[in-house]
Amino acid sequence: MNEQTDLTELRDLFAGKPNPTADRLAPARAALLAEARTKRRPRARVAGLRRVMLAGGLVAAMTAGVIAVQTFRPAAPASAAEVLRLAADAAIATPWPEPRDDQYLHYEQIAETRSEKGVPNVGPRRITGEFWESVDGSRPRLSWRKPAKSGPYRGPHRKELDPCPGGNRPTYADLRGWPTDQEQLRHKLAEYGKEMVLKKDTATQIWRALIVLERPVPPKLQAAIFKIAATLPGIETEELKDATGKTGIAVTRVDNLGGGGAISRQSFIFDKTSYVFLGGQELVPGRGREVWSVTRPQIADALPAWSKSVKRRGCV
Repeated sequence: MNEQTDLTELRDLFAGKPNPTADRLAPARAALLAEARTKRRPRARVAGLRRVMLAGGLVAAMTAGVIAVQTFRPAAPASAAEVLRLAADAAIATPWPEPRDDQYLHYEQIAETRSEKGVPNVGPRRITGEFWESVDGSRPRLSWRKPAKSGPYRGPHRKELDPCPGGNRPTYADLRGWPTDQEQLRHKLAEYGKEMVLKKDTATQIWRALIVLERPVPPKLQAAIFKIAATLPGIETEELKDATGKTGIAVTRVDNLGGGGAISRQSFIFDKTSYVFLGGQELVPGRGREVWSVTRPQIADALPAWSKSVKRRGCV
């Protein structure tokens, strides 16, 4: 088969297909950049894929009208801004079904406190919580603090129904109403973060507002948040372990939170290959290291049957 025939068949194969847009190409871009940072595949595997990869890349470039050449350096660490942009792509590429207001989000959160040098009476403490959270907050939240499989543990292995979960935290339905427009969302995050860090600059307020990611956030909103975080000054990358012990690539920002000059290193951790969001960490002198992870939520129509025997908490 000659080159002219190859191009003719290639043209016929993709005839009538929609032109690639930024949204369509984002997941492929995330996967390609992630692949570029992993170890090289065996030569036989690369040879087998080379023709397909070149053809696919050529079609995308020809259809878009632009041919871009990039040089990848697998050994070089990604910048903090690039990690966050890839995390935004990953959030859009792996969405979960959109729940109804009358349903529940079922997910697991692991929190661990680790002592640091010079920090007295802190940890180690590890808690695994399983939650059924009302999407619109109109029904009690069911939580189960599960027994630890290993290691030190403090606190009861309790199950409870909380009729007023989350305090002032927004529900999933509330978050669904947050804007994804960059300027509008920037203002929203600054307002939310202002409640946690008064008399601080806008960048610090926005960064603190990212704590909203401790619980499930709609994928499109999560992606928009990461894109805004990528524009903030003072962010850097480091390698950290999440609460499950998995090593990931973290984006960290250092803030002076006051209170005797306490310096906080607040980090958000991502999978080193897929850039899927894993969890976060906060390191504060005198308070130790707090690490947390949250799993991808499942959608449930009702609470499990055993919840009927669980004691309901009272609102405080």
